[in-house]
Amino acid sequence: MGVITLRGALKSLSKVKGAAAGKYTDLVLDGNAIARGEYKQHLGGGSEGWDARGRFQLELLRAGGLQTSSNLLDIGCGPLRAGVHFIRYLNAGHYYGFDYNLSFVEAARRLIAENGLEEKRPTVVALANFELKSIDRMFDHAIAFSVLNHCNEAQRSLFFANIGRCLAPAAKLFISHGNWLKEEDLAPARLVILRRFEAADLNLDNTGGRRRSSVRSAPSTSLGGFRIKERASTAGGGQRSGPR
Repeated sequence: MGVITLRGALKSLSKVKGAAAGKYTDLVLDGNAIARGEYKQHLGGGSEGWDARGRFQLELLRAGGLQTSSNLLDIGCGPLRAGVHFIRYLNAGHYYGFDYNLSFVEAARRLIAENGLEEKRPTVVALANFELKSIDRMFDHAIAFSVLNHCNEAQRSLFFANIGRCLAPAAKLFISHGNWLKEEDLAPARLVILRRFEAADLNLDNTGGRRRSSVRSAPSTSLGGFRIKERASTAGGGQRSGPR
């Protein structure tokens, strides 16, 4: 299973009892605020960089092997800055996103309707504390873009304790802003690191004009691994070169 991390701006994801609250725990937007798109002001880049930063994530995953037939788990999907691009690209029923902020989930569902994406049958749900037992599917790709960097150690431990149940044996997990990440963090999910890289190592040509540079200027780290450690040496060998 593979992992890729970048430095950008999204959100924290979960709140653990006794731990620091998530970045968006107290953020509540009413229907009018959602309709005005005020959620955009709470994510890095704001309205100006909204579309470019979303498309960047799609191109990142495509560079890492995402195909239209892939099944994608969008961890901390928020109000679908990248999600709308994932949903358009993937086959119907192949997108699953979750977030703990109810306003973001409501905004996401509205955007699906406004963009005519219902026929793609995406799933967007509210989940707290990385409680992933309710997810009864396996995914070959997953992304946590600027999510885990906002979490404390207890929250990250909970994430890695639970994420393995959702990932297929050769799945790739992309994690942005991963300077904190250590190999021992991955042990509960039986992941191993295949490769780290910076944004400058990527060749993403379709993220859009001027705005692209503001996204790509942030360094990033790519990790690749397999949930079953015994398979890493054989299955991982062909992926050490990283994204194409």
